[in-house]
Amino acid sequence: MKVGFYLQDIKVYWQKLRDSLWRQKIRRWRLLFVAIPLLLSLSAVWWYFWMLSPANPKRLDTVSFEITRGMTAKTIGESLKKEGLIKNSLIFLIYTKINRLDTKFKSGCYRLNYAMSLPEMVDKFVKGEVALKKVTIPEGLTLEKIAEVFESNGLAAKEEFLRLAVPSLFEDKYPFLKTLPAGATLEGFLFPDTYYLPEDSPVSLYIDAMIKRFYDVYYRNGEFLEKEKKLGLNTYQVITLASIVEREAKLNSEKPVIAAVFLNRLKKGMPLQSCATVEYVLKEHKEVLTLEDLKIESPYNTYINSGLPPGPISSPGMESIKAVLNPADVDYLYFVANKDGSHTFSKTYEEHLKAKKESEQKR
Repeated sequence: MKVGFYLQDIKVYWQKLRDSLWRQKIRRWRLLFVAIPLLLSLSAVWWYFWMLSPANPKRLDTVSFEITRGMTAKTIGESLKKEGLIKNSLIFLIYTKINRLDTKFKSGCYRLNYAMSLPEMVDKFVKGEVALKKVTIPEGLTLEKIAEVFESNGLAAKEEFLRLAVPSLFEDKYPFLKTLPAGATLEGFLFPDTYYLPEDSPVSLYIDAMIKRFYDVYYRNGEFLEKEKKLGLNTYQVITLASIVEREAKLNSEKPVIAAVFLNRLKKGMPLQSCATVEYVLKEHKEVLTLEDLKIESPYNTYINSGLPPGPISSPGMESIKAVLNPADVDYLYFVANKDGSHTFSKTYEEHLKAKKESEQKR
């Protein structure tokens, strides 16, 4: 009887122990089911905020970052990641969308550094804290048109720009300007390029930047000055002729040939007969100049005046300057424009008339 009693007690004890262990096991699983998602959530939150932190807190050097019109938050984030300015482009997109800032960025050139957090960058983009403004001056623009570009970008009034664009205000810093003829402007010497300029600065600073670019391109190239001497021209004459080539040529490959035509005509004492110089007087481009246009009284009209005009008629680019300093070895004296932008070159007037007639027939 006693043995049976003890066995019964052991059975009951074992059942209770098993139930207790099972309940503990359930509690542990319940705890894991709660703890794991919580840990994952905490990890995700930690990872998210870590991704918002600076890409490199110890790197304080600044870089320029441009947001152009039409860029989306996605492309901006990808560009920032490519530059190493943020850790993750997807987080950039998530952050801007969560805060409803993804459509509020302002275009412009920003100064950023690697020690800036992602929210700090976004704040700059939204506030439009642009450090530098991008201004592009294409080849072949006149001084007046350049002034209009600055006015349209909100950097300078056209009248003030033109008033300050005179050699005398900059000749102490750039002595080569003292060699320009009396009454000359800076026409031709504001180098066409893309500039990043600070806003709300003196107009003279913008003009200075463009003169400096010309100086660096031209006068720091000793080869240019040597070639001037071989041609028997000075810098003012080279830039004047290059400005005409810039306006006449549509194809870079033809610029050395067109330059050679004008140099050949100068050597023979023939008028340049450049339509571009007449258009400079008219202040407009015309597909066909009339006989009245060609007779207009002006020292810039190279149909009625021999030699070079009084000065440049535009800002020539590097290719046009090189073309004048390295003219093609040809004896052409004439050229006529074709419909596709190319030119037909001729050695004699008879050949030129024939080429002109053929070009008119094709048009």
